[in-house]
Amino acid sequence: MDDKTLLGLVQLYLLKKKRLLREINNFSLEFYRHRQNNHRALSYRNRLILCLLILGNASLNLNRRCVWSFMKNSRWWSEIVPSMTDQRFKENFRLNRTTFYELVREIGPHLQKNDTIFRPAVPVDKKVACALYLIGSISSFIDKTLFFLNFLGSTCELRTAANLFGIGRSTAGQILHDFCSVLVDTFFHRFIKFPSTSNEINDTVNDFYTKCGYPMCIGSLDGTHIGIKPPFGFETDYFNYKKYHSVIMLAVVNSSLLFTYVNVGAPGRCNDSSVFSRSTLADVIQLPIYADHYMTINNIKIQSHLIADSAFALKPTVIKPYADRPNMPRSQGLFNYRLSRCRCSVERAFGSLKNRFRCLHKKLEYNLDHVCTLIKAATILHNMCIISDDYMEMEWNIPEIIYKKPPCNTQTAGAAGIREALTVFFEQNPL
Repeated sequence: MDDKTLLGLVQLYLLKKKRLLREINNFSLEFYRHRQNNHRALSYRNRLILCLLILGNASLNLNRRCVWSFMKNSRWWSEIVPSMTDQRFKENFRLNRTTFYELVREIGPHLQKNDTIFRPAVPVDKKVACALYLIGSISSFIDKTLFFLNFLGSTCELRTAANLFGIGRSTAGQILHDFCSVLVDTFFHRFIKFPSTSNEINDTVNDFYTKCGYPMCIGSLDGTHIGIKPPFGFETDYFNYKKYHSVIMLAVVNSSLLFTYVNVGAPGRCNDSSVFSRSTLADVIQLPIYADHYMTINNIKIQSHLIADSAFALKPTVIKPYADRPNMPRSQGLFNYRLSRCRCSVERAFGSLKNRFRCLHKKLEYNLDHVCTLIKAATILHNMCIISDDYMEMEWNIPEIIYKKPPCNTQTAGAAGIREALTVFFEQNPL
């Protein structure tokens, strides 16, 4: 085959290839056009069916709202509650009457709404009472039909509160949501305040030493798990070592059981030490003002510091106990006892918080942001009650399985020497 014939065959091949590609493109465009027409036809069909249903009134009669609102009975709130004894009032609303009315006075301007031509607004005292009733009750299963509303209460509780207060079920949920949001936005930094001035640091340190016999302590640090329904797709992150889903509430408590720092929202899979290291408190405690408050033992400077359990790293600003082991020296056992005697304030504060606001005992099955808001609101109310001398009797005990926290063996330079100096101090200064 000569070159001229070969060149002609190649040219013929290229022409056929070009024609085939053009036909393929035409077929593709035709297919795309038919598919678009099919989708458009299906859309028209669905719209036609919907219009026929609406015109035929086949499906809307059952769901049509026949009245603006049903008549509700609020006799329990208007007649029964005013006649309650102080003990029964506190059992229902978790606060004394004096604390309740003080809370109404403080938060009232932020919750008050104007009456409309359709109906009068819910009074502020009823709103606060409804929210406290829901926070103080036990959370249970939440109806999926109401889950999208993100209300801070289960369906059963919302229905119960609505019947008691003579309001709608959705209104009860919205009241609780508004109450918690206003409480956190307005009063969080007023009632949850970490010591930041010299006088506040001195007062906190002196109170711990007077009540617990532990020097230079500025707060008791610990974390607790609050059960939740985990966000979809993040179940593993929120599964903790206690074998349930939770968020971590990291808190600092002073000797009066007041929360001075609250951090809520870390996934339950995290350990307390990692949550603390990423928190703002880890940076705040490093400020020079806390190092300026110190005492010297055996030529070792011991600055004001937090105390914690074995789940935290040992640092000059965070002191934890010696690791338990057989044949522990008596001096180390004494140190662990004195530190535990002081650190139990945070455990007591957690117990008092959960005993008063019992929804924290159960899994909170709603939006994660609302979980954090609810927990913060509960800590604010806890501090308000402590300041008002409104203490809660520990009459409601829930048996819990005791889990051993994963220890943290990390320590920084100089921290071990500070702990040893404190050990000597406790030997020289018995209770």
